[in-house]
Amino acid sequence: MGMWKCNFMALKREVNRPPKTGAHTIGRSRCVLFSNRLSNFSATNSVDPMLDASLADSLQSLCAGGDGNQTTALYVSSADVFDNYYYQNLLANKGLLSSDQGLFSSPEGTANTKDLVRTYSHDEVQFFCNFGWSMIKMGNIPLTGSEGEIRKNCRVVNS
Repeated sequence: MGMWKCNFMALKREVNRPPKTGAHTIGRSRCVLFSNRLSNFSATNSVDPMLDASLADSLQSLCAGGDGNQTTALYVSSADVFDNYYYQNLLANKGLLSSDQGLFSSPEGTANTKDLVRTYSHDEVQFFCNFGWSMIKMGNIPLTGSEGEIRKNCRVVNS
């Protein structure tokens, strides 16, 4: 990645959800977390109509047999690289998680989130800047009394 500079003062907009979900550009997901999109999706559709047909076919093969622990990359095109392909995949209906795809495709996806998905899909620097700003804001959220915890391991509740 080349050098780039963010104007954080210009980013004081409420654009938190789309850039934060961009963290899904890297990592893996278990079948149990998206298999509801692959069969018996609704009374009228077996497969989620917001899911690309070829991606659905490959995921059905991967998750066949009901092994919910089988994993796949969140975004195959750049599974181990933090980049803006996450947003390009959303434009192509290749969002693995329905919550991600909903930023662009669902009726609940407001014009604001749709516009941000489009922007980030072709402007990686803007995505990086907004993602950084969102992480700073999230890191500054205070822990209030017993309302939550700072986890030692982010995958499990502290004992």
